[in-house]
Amino acid sequence: MIAISLIPFITIALFIIALLFHRRAISALGWLVFAVYPAFEAMDYLTEGEYFDASIAIVFLVFTVFFGVLILTPRMAGAEEKRLVFTITKIALITAVFYFPFALLPALETALIALTTRLTVATLTLFNVGAYMEYPASIYSTSSAFHAVYKPIEIILACTAIQSMVLFTGLAFGVSAPWKRQFKAFLASVPTIYLLNLMRNVFVTAAYFGEWFGPPLRSFEIGHGVIARIFVMASLIAVAYAVFVILPEALDLIEDFFRIVLPLRKPVQPESGNGA
Repeated sequence: MIAISLIPFITIALFIIALLFHRRAISALGWLVFAVYPAFEAMDYLTEGEYFDASIAIVFLVFTVFFGVLILTPRMAGAEEKRLVFTITKIALITAVFYFPFALLPALETALIALTTRLTVATLTLFNVGAYMEYPASIYSTSSAFHAVYKPIEIILACTAIQSMVLFTGLAFGVSAPWKRQFKAFLASVPTIYLLNLMRNVFVTAAYFGEWFGPPLRSFEIGHGVIARIFVMASLIAVAYAVFVILPEALDLIEDFFRIVLPLRKPVQPESGNGA
């Protein structure tokens, strides 16, 4: 739907205005407007039976609504709290600017998918896995017997790791830190994520074509739905750790968020002279 496709760009405009004029209410409006997008994403995933992706969209939907409402509360009216709001909004803005052109503009989406497909096939060939590409997204086995019975691997936008890459791009350049460390954090995360994701695609395709875990469809389900997802989670944790080491301001941001959202009562210090 055209209206849904416009929501990210409306959100980007609201975030820009909020950051330029330091308007907390406009930032909140941007978050609440954007909440419509993950809501529709979750419904689409559920319709397609993609429950894992749907759960991620629902979590993001809950966070988006929660943060949008939280921004409007008196708790977020202080100088430190406003700084937190605008830093997170800046990270979201950078992420959105780099993600949605690929997600909503067919030419860019096709170009990224085709590049990933081509690199996946080239890497498979290096490992002596017979495969060839049909532009822009299909990977076929060179085995005519396999090809006659089973469908090719289809690379979609999610297979490019664009979501994780733009998230770490936003995190690297959204926090306040010297630009050299920001760029170092970017290099430690984004290219690493892309290369690891390429290895994931190679593994899943090789497992499917090679019937590593039984029949091809079973091999795909185990390779893609179990092993690859565990690999992705472990990889993202390792990458996040590296980013936090290089850019401790990013970890400080997360700590400040939970400290403000979940304020803890400070322990009462005993008065002098009242010790047991």
